[in-house]
Amino acid sequence: MRRALLLGLLLACSSNKDDAAPADAGPDSSVESCYEAPTNDERTVVAAKAPFIQYVDPFIGTGGVGFGTGSTFPGPQVPYGMARPGPDTMSAGGAPTFSHCSGYAYEDNFIYGFSQTRLHGIGIVEAGAIALMPVNGAVTSELTTEKGRRAAFSHKNEKASPGYYAVTLDNGIKAELTATAHVAYHRYTLTDGALLLDIGHELPSVKITDGSVTIDAAKQELSGFARYDGGYSGRFGGVPMYFVAKVSAPFDKSGTWKAGALGDAAAQTGGDTGAWISAKGSVTVAVALSFVDVEHARKNLEAETMDFDAARKAAEADWEKHLSRMQLETRSARDLEIAYTALYHTLLMPTLAMDVDGSYRGIDQAVHVATGYRYYTDFSLWDTYRTLHPFLNLLYPEHQLDFLQSMATMAKEGQAPPKWPLGIGETQGMVGDSAAVVISDSYLKGLRDFDVKGAYEVLKKSANGPLPKNGRGNIKEYLEKGYIPIEAGGSSASSTLEYAYNDYALASLADALGEKADADVFRKRSGNWKNLWDGQTGLLLGRRADGTFPQKDDHLAWQDYWAEGTSWHYTWFVPHDLKGLDAAMGSNMLARLDDYFAHSTCQPQSRLAPKPYYWHSNEPVLFVPWIYAELDAPERGARFLRWALANEYGDGPDGLPGNDDGGTMSAWYLFAGMGIFPRVGAGTDYVLGSPIFPKTTLELPGGKLTISAPETSAKNLVPKSFTWKGGKLSRARIEHAELAKGGALEIALASQ
Repeated sequence: MRRALLLGLLLACSSNKDDAAPADAGPDSSVESCYEAPTNDERTVVAAKAPFIQYVDPFIGTGGVGFGTGSTFPGPQVPYGMARPGPDTMSAGGAPTFSHCSGYAYEDNFIYGFSQTRLHGIGIVEAGAIALMPVNGAVTSELTTEKGRRAAFSHKNEKASPGYYAVTLDNGIKAELTATAHVAYHRYTLTDGALLLDIGHELPSVKITDGSVTIDAAKQELSGFARYDGGYSGRFGGVPMYFVAKVSAPFDKSGTWKAGALGDAAAQTGGDTGAWISAKGSVTVAVALSFVDVEHARKNLEAETMDFDAARKAAEADWEKHLSRMQLETRSARDLEIAYTALYHTLLMPTLAMDVDGSYRGIDQAVHVATGYRYYTDFSLWDTYRTLHPFLNLLYPEHQLDFLQSMATMAKEGQAPPKWPLGIGETQGMVGDSAAVVISDSYLKGLRDFDVKGAYEVLKKSANGPLPKNGRGNIKEYLEKGYIPIEAGGSSASSTLEYAYNDYALASLADALGEKADADVFRKRSGNWKNLWDGQTGLLLGRRADGTFPQKDDHLAWQDYWAEGTSWHYTWFVPHDLKGLDAAMGSNMLARLDDYFAHSTCQPQSRLAPKPYYWHSNEPVLFVPWIYAELDAPERGARFLRWALANEYGDGPDGLPGNDDGGTMSAWYLFAGMGIFPRVGAGTDYVLGSPIFPKTTLELPGGKLTISAPETSAKNLVPKSFTWKGGKLSRARIEHAELAKGGALEIALASQ
């Protein structure tokens, strides 16, 4: 999911025709690929050993430029925790929105606060609520401003690992962070100064619209809330984040401010307020959070109170337990670092939204109690349905079940399928009805201990007509015409293709639930993609209400009828009916794929701007390299999978192809590295490919799964055969139910 702010950059970059393949490059232009697989036949094996947290580098993805910005953060949390404390940074000139979606950009050299919340890898700026900042000397009104209190730092004095972050600022103050599920733990070591708590602290483009702060010196507490209004949360009125902060040292001096004016009052209200307390030596602050109210934040604090070192130890133990489910052998230490950081990234979001007593503020913004499951929010579903949720179905099904029940609860309480729920509201971000795919895919793979029937009824209503609030946009036009016309508004063609895919997922789910009549209706509608097929250009295109296609459009450029993409991105987006798409292409899809990837490998590989052909950092194309395996030609697509792995992922701050989108890109890397990929179309099996890991061992609830590719190397990348439990597979496919029970899969590779 991209940032709208970068559209200007897109337009500027896409106007440079000299740097792109020609707009009239046809589907059969027979361009030679510009990618040559390395000839290195290195067979060194580096086996991961406990502790597995040693291989994680949270700085991977914290940098990058333009559309290559990863939007990750180096601060600590526990898996899917509510508390995500971390440094918010800026350069001397400020903090550009597109590079500060999580508050941190590796290129910066100033920290202006350590806030408690953020999202992972998302292309919008959100959260960043309630910042602490240690300062030296006396408190002045200048310190209430971002530039007035910012402190320089160097990466050589910075450290991050799962569950822990530390930095020594250039002014000599040391900051350390860790977290439990609901509590952000801060430890600051300074000589003689103060701790500032800023209710009005803002990430770029986020506004604090309301808040309060109260000092209770007797209890050594600060409490209150901040309501933030960000790029998405502003669509439903913003998110209030309540807190209680317990300080380890007595308050010798304290005060508050409002609109920059310092005072002695013990409480202030409004979004432009803050508080300060005197501090020296080592001071720990435990900041407990809640979406419900201050009293629930206090309950969370009481339940998770411990000293800083104990909290860090508990967080690291939690991470070790999760990371140890995947045990890898790779060809280099670098690959171990990339892989385990990717695994770490798949465990950061969604976000725990309920308190220790089960209370949560729902999508209807009323307070409810979750019973028998943990309630989560922040579902970037248009992104995560493609790789993250299928990955969790396999390796972390207990978390996925909580996510499924949370989505079912949102559907019930919001009377519409969740689309991009954030905090306590629904943002309606992106297009399609992605919850249908997540729920169907998970249910078909055996995850059934959630209210699937309740969720199905809401999904069905949304698919069959307008809902009072939210639901499928332009559904009336889709049902009447079988497509959404360009005149209906932006992303009309993307919505049409997503709805066709969503309908296929609903048909599969309806079949599994015994709703045969529904299944017939949805399966028929899943063929609506054909209404966008333009035989003249050989592409899927947006279509006008009168039935005509816009023949003069530049098919290599973003068009309003696509959601963040070109016609060359979306022409492949029929994941549920690739045989039908192949027929539309004259049974020539494999040749067209070869040509498409030839163009893709020859296009400029800069991440500053979008790429007109295969653009790995945007979701609609992520399954395209796997179409070869879908068409029983995995050996033909192996080099393009290896090309994507080699060119899009690395071990530096720019080591992600773009926004990680809640773990989407990281999950793709892990699937491709293992040599398996969830078969698209809400199915029950996987296609097989070309692993880069010589051996993967997954500790699954049903048993131990090993995936071996002993010959794999940069040179050996072509699949020769696939063996499951000693027997040769006739096709490059295997059922989820088989893998989930454990066993041995071996993929033989060769250089030709």
